[in-house]
Amino acid sequence: MNVWEEDRYPWLIKEKLFIKNWVLKLEKPFFGICLGHQLLGEALGASVIKSKNPEIGFKQIYLNQEVCSNNILKNFSEEMLVLQGHSAEISDLSNKGVTVLASSKDCSIQALSYLNHAFSVQFHPEVVNKTIQDWISIPEIKCDFNEAVGQKGISEIIEYQQKNRRSLINGAKLIYENWLNLIKKK
Repeated sequence: MNVWEEDRYPWLIKEKLFIKNWVLKLEKPFFGICLGHQLLGEALGASVIKSKNPEIGFKQIYLNQEVCSNNILKNFSEEMLVLQGHSAEISDLSNKGVTVLASSKDCSIQALSYLNHAFSVQFHPEVVNKTIQDWISIPEIKCDFNEAVGQKGISEIIEYQQKNRRSLINGAKLIYENWLNLIKKK
Protein backbone atom coordinates (compact mmCIF):
# COMPACT_ATOMS: atom_id res chain seq x y z
CA MET A 1 0.00 0.00 0.00
CA ASN A 2 1.26 3.45 -0.88
CA VAL A 3 0.08 6.95 0.02
CA TRP A 4 -0.91 7.66 -3.57
CA GLU A 5 -3.27 4.67 -3.80
CA GLU A 6 -6.37 6.57 -2.73
CA ASP A 7 -8.49 4.98 -5.48
CA ARG A 8 -7.66 1.52 -4.19
CA TYR A 9 -7.77 2.51 -0.49
CA PRO A 10 -10.29 5.38 -0.18
CA TRP A 11 -9.87 5.53 3.61
CA LEU A 12 -6.46 7.15 2.96
CA ILE A 13 -8.22 10.41 2.07
CA LYS A 14 -9.75 10.78 5.56
CA GLU A 15 -6.56 9.53 7.21
CA LYS A 16 -4.50 12.23 5.48
CA LEU A 17 -6.95 14.95 6.53
CA PHE A 18 -6.96 13.64 10.10
CA ILE A 19 -3.15 13.62 10.36
CA LYS A 20 -2.87 17.09 8.87
CA ASN A 21 -5.40 18.49 11.35
CA TRP A 22 -4.01 16.52 14.32
CA VAL A 23 -0.38 17.47 13.74
CA LEU A 24 -0.51 20.92 12.11
CA LYS A 25 -3.59 22.57 13.63
CA LEU A 26 -4.06 20.82 16.98
CA GLU A 27 -0.34 20.13 17.52
CA LYS A 28 -1.09 16.79 19.18
CA PRO A 29 1.48 13.99 19.68
CA PHE A 30 1.94 11.71 16.68
CA PHE A 31 4.18 8.75 15.94
CA GLY A 32 4.16 7.16 12.49
CA ILE A 33 5.83 3.99 11.25
CA CYS A 34 6.48 3.26 7.55
CA LEU A 35 3.18 4.26 5.87
CA GLY A 36 2.52 6.53 8.87
CA HIS A 37 5.93 8.15 8.25
CA GLN A 38 5.04 8.76 4.62
CA LEU A 39 1.57 10.09 5.54
CA LEU A 40 3.15 12.53 8.02
CA GLY A 41 5.65 13.63 5.37
CA GLU A 42 2.84 14.34 2.93
CA ALA A 43 0.88 16.24 5.61
CA LEU A 44 3.98 18.38 6.14
CA GLY A 45 4.12 19.26 2.45
CA ALA A 46 6.54 16.66 1.11
CA SER A 47 6.16 14.43 -1.90
CA VAL A 48 6.17 10.68 -1.45
CA ILE A 49 7.76 8.92 -4.39
CA LYS A 50 8.59 5.40 -5.50
CA SER A 51 12.05 4.52 -4.18
CA LYS A 52 14.85 4.05 -6.69
CA ASN A 53 16.07 1.19 -4.49
CA PRO A 54 13.40 -0.41 -2.30
CA GLU A 55 14.70 -1.32 1.14
CA ILE A 56 13.72 -4.77 2.36
CA GLY A 57 15.43 -6.57 5.20
CA PHE A 58 17.65 -5.44 8.04
CA LYS A 59 19.61 -2.33 7.05
CA GLN A 60 21.81 0.27 8.69
CA ILE A 61 20.59 3.78 9.36
CA TYR A 62 22.75 6.83 10.02
CA LEU A 63 21.73 9.10 12.88
CA ASN A 64 21.92 12.87 12.56
CA GLN A 65 24.47 13.44 15.31
CA GLU A 66 23.62 17.15 15.57
CA VAL A 67 20.17 16.37 16.98
CA CYS A 68 20.69 12.93 18.51
CA SER A 69 20.64 14.05 22.12
CA ASN A 70 17.00 15.17 22.18
CA ASN A 71 14.84 13.02 19.95
CA ILE A 72 13.24 9.60 19.61
CA LEU A 73 16.58 8.07 18.59
CA LYS A 74 18.45 9.28 21.68
CA ASN A 75 20.84 6.50 22.80
CA PHE A 76 19.89 4.38 19.78
CA SER A 77 22.84 2.35 18.53
CA GLU A 78 23.89 2.85 14.92
CA GLU A 79 25.38 -0.63 15.17
CA MET A 80 21.92 -2.17 15.29
CA LEU A 81 20.30 -2.84 11.96
CA VAL A 82 16.62 -1.93 11.56
CA LEU A 83 13.91 -3.74 9.64
CA GLN A 84 12.97 -2.11 6.36
CA GLY A 85 10.03 -3.04 4.19
CA HIS A 86 9.25 -0.16 1.83
CA SER A 87 9.36 0.81 -1.82
CA ALA A 88 8.30 4.46 -1.37
CA GLU A 89 9.94 7.34 0.47
CA ILE A 90 9.54 10.97 1.46
CA SER A 91 11.08 13.45 -0.96
CA ASP A 92 11.26 17.24 -1.28
CA LEU A 93 10.55 18.03 2.35
CA SER A 94 11.28 21.69 2.99
CA ASN A 95 8.99 22.45 5.95
CA LYS A 96 11.02 24.61 8.36
CA GLY A 97 9.60 22.82 11.40
CA VAL A 98 11.00 19.46 10.30
CA THR A 99 14.27 17.94 11.49
CA VAL A 100 15.65 14.88 9.74
CA LEU A 101 16.80 12.52 12.49
CA ALA A 102 18.20 9.65 10.41
CA SER A 103 18.91 8.54 6.87
CA SER A 104 20.15 5.42 5.10
CA LYS A 105 22.18 4.63 2.01
CA ASP A 106 19.03 4.54 -0.13
CA CYS A 107 16.59 6.76 1.77
CA SER A 108 17.44 10.31 2.82
CA ILE A 109 14.64 10.61 5.40
CA GLN A 110 14.52 7.52 7.61
CA ALA A 111 13.25 9.40 10.67
CA LEU A 112 11.96 12.90 11.29
CA SER A 113 10.51 15.19 13.91
CA TYR A 114 8.14 18.09 13.53
CA LEU A 115 8.16 20.81 16.21
CA ASN A 116 8.95 18.20 18.87
CA HIS A 117 5.43 16.72 18.97
CA ALA A 118 5.24 14.64 15.78
CA PHE A 119 7.77 11.94 14.98
CA SER A 120 8.02 9.18 12.41
CA VAL A 121 10.32 6.45 11.15
CA GLN A 122 10.47 4.78 7.74
CA PHE A 123 11.76 1.55 9.29
CA HIS A 124 9.92 -0.92 11.52
CA PRO A 125 11.01 -0.81 15.16
CA GLU A 126 8.02 -2.94 16.18
CA VAL A 127 9.66 -6.25 15.26
CA VAL A 128 8.60 -9.04 17.61
CA ASN A 129 8.75 -12.83 17.58
CA LYS A 130 7.05 -13.65 14.27
CA THR A 131 6.79 -10.28 12.53
CA ILE A 132 8.46 -11.41 9.30
CA GLN A 133 6.53 -14.68 9.17
CA ASP A 134 3.27 -12.77 9.68
CA TRP A 135 4.17 -10.29 6.94
CA ILE A 136 5.09 -12.91 4.37
CA SER A 137 1.82 -14.74 5.03
CA ILE A 138 0.26 -11.85 3.05
CA PRO A 139 0.66 -12.76 -0.65
CA GLU A 140 1.51 -9.22 -1.85
CA ILE A 141 4.20 -8.77 0.79
CA LYS A 142 5.65 -12.21 0.17
CA CYS A 143 5.86 -11.36 -3.53
CA ASP A 144 7.62 -8.04 -2.77
CA PHE A 145 10.10 -9.73 -0.44
CA ASN A 146 10.77 -12.58 -2.90
CA GLU A 147 11.31 -10.11 -5.72
CA ALA A 148 13.69 -7.99 -3.63
CA VAL A 149 15.72 -10.61 -1.76
CA GLY A 150 14.59 -14.08 -2.90
CA GLN A 151 13.70 -17.03 -0.68
CA LYS A 152 17.26 -17.28 0.68
CA GLY A 153 17.12 -13.59 1.60
CA ILE A 154 13.82 -14.08 3.42
CA SER A 155 15.37 -16.94 5.41
CA GLU A 156 18.34 -14.70 6.29
CA ILE A 157 15.99 -11.91 7.44
CA ILE A 158 14.09 -14.34 9.69
CA GLU A 159 17.37 -15.73 11.04
CA TYR A 160 18.65 -12.21 11.84
CA GLN A 161 15.40 -11.40 13.60
CA GLN A 162 15.58 -14.55 15.70
CA LYS A 163 19.26 -14.09 16.62
CA ASN A 164 18.79 -10.43 17.53
CA ARG A 165 15.32 -10.66 19.04
CA ARG A 166 16.22 -9.13 22.41
CA SER A 167 18.19 -6.17 21.01
CA LEU A 168 15.44 -5.44 18.44
CA ILE A 169 12.82 -5.37 21.20
CA ASN A 170 15.07 -3.18 23.35
CA GLY A 171 15.56 -0.79 20.42
CA ALA A 172 11.79 -0.53 19.90
CA LYS A 173 11.29 0.04 23.62
CA LEU A 174 13.93 2.78 23.64
CA ILE A 175 12.27 4.62 20.74
CA TYR A 176 8.84 4.36 22.37
CA GLU A 177 10.12 5.54 25.77
CA ASN A 178 11.99 8.44 24.13
CA TRP A 179 8.78 9.43 22.33
CA LEU A 180 6.78 9.32 25.57
CA ASN A 181 9.38 11.41 27.37
CA LEU A 182 9.41 14.00 24.59
CA ILE A 183 5.64 14.39 24.42
CA LYS A 184 5.38 14.61 28.22
CA LYS A 185 7.53 17.76 28.03
CA LYS A 186 5.06 19.38 25.64
